Amino acid sequence: MEISVEKIEGSTDVKYFYDSYTVHVGNHRILTVVTYCEITAGKWLKHAKKANNSKSLSKTLVVGFSVERQKDYYSRYGLLEFPYELLHICIGSHCLLYHLNNLDRYKTPKFLAHFLSDPEVIVVGMGIKDKSSHLEKDFQVKIKNAVDLNELAVKGMKRDELDLGRYDLDRLAKAVLGKHMDVLRPGRKIEWFKRKRPYYHSPELNDEKVMFTTADAYLCYRIGSQLFDMIHGKASSAIAAAAAVAAAAKSRKNKKMKKGKKTKK
Repeated sequence: MEISVEKIEGSTDVKYFYDSYTVHVGNHRILTVVTYCEITAGKWLKHAKKANNSKSLSKTLVVGFSVERQKDYYSRYGLLEFPYELLHICIGSHCLLYHLNNLDRYKTPKFLAHFLSDPEVIVVGMGIKDKSSHLEKDFQVKIKNAVDLNELAVKGMKRDELDLGRYDLDRLAKAVLGKHMDVLRPGRKIEWFKRKRPYYHSPELNDEKVMFTTADAYLCYRIGSQLFDMIHGKASSAIAAAAAVAAAAKSRKNKKMKKGKKTKK
């Protein structure tokens, strides 16, 4: 699948500190905004929610989500848990990349806390339970309805022979959306930044970084939406589906714990 990125000329704003890009993922066009400004990010969330709410699922909004650090840091005692630096959100054909590293640690970004705690917002992603836990610990932002895509795929596709619980994002995309959703990634580490810029606290993200990060957030959104449709149909509530997935995951965990106790005996 071909993906491309093009910066929108004249879209850079030195007052509200954002850049805009057009990213194509296959035949899908996505408008991506990159910012570290809380005002800009807050407006983006408000407008994106209004534009996409209730398009396919009644009274719910499915959101593709992830967070990441530029690199992991280690000491002689192991991995150091530094706060996340970049947040990705995808809603329909719109994507937000928000710099978290400009926030003071332990300072709550209210616009983000309000959005992610909305009971009608369903946040889907890979390894999202762990990411949600760290986000709450570092920024006091709690995700009300966090749904792991691997768990959702297990319930939605009912294909035990595929071991969907262990798939990475690319394999999951091909399994759920079709083999044509195959992202060709470079065989090297992608650099995050270009250079420092006047009037900006953060350097500009590399176009390649914007492209692949947008593609990942979009795939999370597409996979989540498709699986919710498989489980309960387009007209049903994703909240009910999310609750069912969480209950199923908890049940599997309890069974494994009981099995482990029996083995020890």
